[in-house]
Amino acid sequence: MHPGARRRIGLVSVASLALVATACSGDLPASVEEGTEVTVAWTGSLTSTNPANAASVTDGNLDIASVTRGAFGTLVDDSVEMDETFGKVTMEGGDQPRVRYDLAKPTWSDGVPIDTADLMLAWAASSGYFRTPKEGSPDGNVDFGGVPTGLTKSAYIPEVDEGARAIEVPLVVPVVDWRTALDVAVPAHVVGQKALKIEDPIEAKEVVETAIEESDTAKLTKIAEAWKSTFTVAEDGKASEDALLSSGPYKISKISTGEAGQEVDLEANPEYAGEAKPTYEQVRLTPAGPDALNSLGEKVDVVQVAPTKGNRKQVRDLERRDYGVATANDGTMWALTLRTDRGVFKRKETRTAYLRAVPRGDISEGGAGDWAEAYEATDVVLFPPGGEGYQIATEDSGFSTKFRASEDAKAPPGARVCISYDKSSAFASGAYDTIANAVDDEGWSTADCGVSSADKLLSGNRWDAVLARIPIPQTPEEISAQWGTKGSRNATGGGDRERDRLISELARTADPYEARDVRVEIEKSLVRDSIVVPIVMNPTVTVIDKKVDSVRPRSGQVAPLVSTIVEWSPTKK
Repeated sequence: MHPGARRRIGLVSVASLALVATACSGDLPASVEEGTEVTVAWTGSLTSTNPANAASVTDGNLDIASVTRGAFGTLVDDSVEMDETFGKVTMEGGDQPRVRYDLAKPTWSDGVPIDTADLMLAWAASSGYFRTPKEGSPDGNVDFGGVPTGLTKSAYIPEVDEGARAIEVPLVVPVVDWRTALDVAVPAHVVGQKALKIEDPIEAKEVVETAIEESDTAKLTKIAEAWKSTFTVAEDGKASEDALLSSGPYKISKISTGEAGQEVDLEANPEYAGEAKPTYEQVRLTPAGPDALNSLGEKVDVVQVAPTKGNRKQVRDLERRDYGVATANDGTMWALTLRTDRGVFKRKETRTAYLRAVPRGDISEGGAGDWAEAYEATDVVLFPPGGEGYQIATEDSGFSTKFRASEDAKAPPGARVCISYDKSSAFASGAYDTIANAVDDEGWSTADCGVSSADKLLSGNRWDAVLARIPIPQTPEEISAQWGTKGSRNATGGGDRERDRLISELARTADPYEARDVRVEIEKSLVRDSIVVPIVMNPTVTVIDKKVDSVRPRSGQVAPLVSTIVEWSPTKK
């Protein structure tokens, strides 16, 4: 047994059995209006109900998870929204940081309480602790394949406080994501039943918890395999009933597949008593075909599209007929990044002069055309507009001062810049033409290094700058991949030791305000090196039928529309 571990006590099992016996009443949550339904045009598909499995991280799976899974905290834009109806998270500092995850009284949709067995299983999957041999577990090599989080820095197996429905995780170092690191993605009782052939759900979850506490490699191997395989949804939509359990405001009632694609039906979860207050009883996610806007008000109630020249008039006409229209962004921005490892931009002074010549406002209009008002300007690359840290980063980075138009924008003699961009993108093509015309006035010669698709943007060695959509990174790992010296998506070809150090520091910074300040310092390093100019956020446009109210899609990459269904309601007549 690991240092400080506590044995489970039988009292909790008795209490759990009582809770299961009295659950499943079938009554809808008080906020739900019986008989209400809404249909959403959906571009995703459901392949797994285990969103913590690294092999299952898809837009469609995350959409469904956003309304079928409870969580301690959720990252929205650049801030964490905590849900104390699910539980509380606290951290203690000192020589060895410790994170405590305390459950409130959430349950799975079959009435089985979420307890420390579920927390321990979530920890085992996300920490990767059993992948390598440890003292007392000489075999090791048990790989859940979970999405790694800061819990990979666990010092040893968590201590269990059964009476409080809590676990305490000792860490080697502090971690920045401690509030969201424990993803209670799947029910431990289902995993135990499938892995160990145990019929009783309470006994099954107790065996799972004991196997983790005692580093029982034989049982853990079976548990890990069940964790990965039990929650798969087949191409024809078939999935076991156990795979469809929910801890969120909605649960999956039906999955069907036709020629147009997959359709997922959701219904309000009677066992849910959390923070979200859904109004609609039934939600249908139906395939969004090319004519989704044409079916608005008939087959579908809500449609989210990318703004294009082809749909501008139709959306405008719908808006004039009192259909709702809401814009957000998809968590990516258009930016111009300069290559620093060779060519014309090896010298920082040349990079600075060029970026001063780039007219960001004109680029947006040139690329967006009639949709220009949907493209939100941005001055930083590490924070989303409107987020908590955006204003501070804008003020402190020095971007607007350093890159304002000036006489220093003049090109050195013979300067020629070859820009890589995606010719299949209307925005990129229009933006390229605008840049070429504008910088020519400052003496910069522009060459066309355009490619046929976005996946070829960084191919070859002719290009000096790349005009592309880049994501706003959410984690230190994503920042490192985009802007670290050895980052897999680092388009600059160069790096900076101080920036690498700051990224490492961010990963170990537990205080949210201190973490924000470290991220601002990383932003300042990008401005200091004159390697990128942010232009605009890439927008989404949501069109809403008149009979649906309060549709406010989020900006960002994860479940921007589906996650907000809990806020929607029928329009009052």
